[in-house]
Amino acid sequence: MGKRILLVEDEKNIILGVRTCLDAVGYEVEVAENGELALEAVARSQPHLILLDLMLPKYDGYEVLEILKSKPESRTIPVVVLTAKAEEEDRRKAMELGANAYMTKPFRPQELWDVLKEFLPDEDIPQ
Repeated sequence: MGKRILLVEDEKNIILGVRTCLDAVGYEVEVAENGELALEAVARSQPHLILLDLMLPKYDGYEVLEILKSKPESRTIPVVVLTAKAEEEDRRKAMELGANAYMTKPFRPQELWDVLKEFLPDEDIPQ
């Protein structure tokens, strides 16, 4: 079984696209469509990596990130922000709160795989 990735996203087309990319390389993907569900999923399943949108209902991505990085049990889980917010201020804030990487939508599958290779180096990800 592959590594567990939590995708925190509320846009159906993005969920489908990311899930398709990750399923293709054998990742186990769990989806949380709001910040509250994301925090519950992390507590329940301790994913190996979190892909986090910033614009979410019931806690935005910044709040989720702040909470995750404040708890010992989730502090070390890599968080990759995957968002349409392309302003440098948004990137800086996310990184200051503890994000490990920042990707903007739209993205190509190869960009996602490159980031995953960085944080899940033992995985067999397409070149």
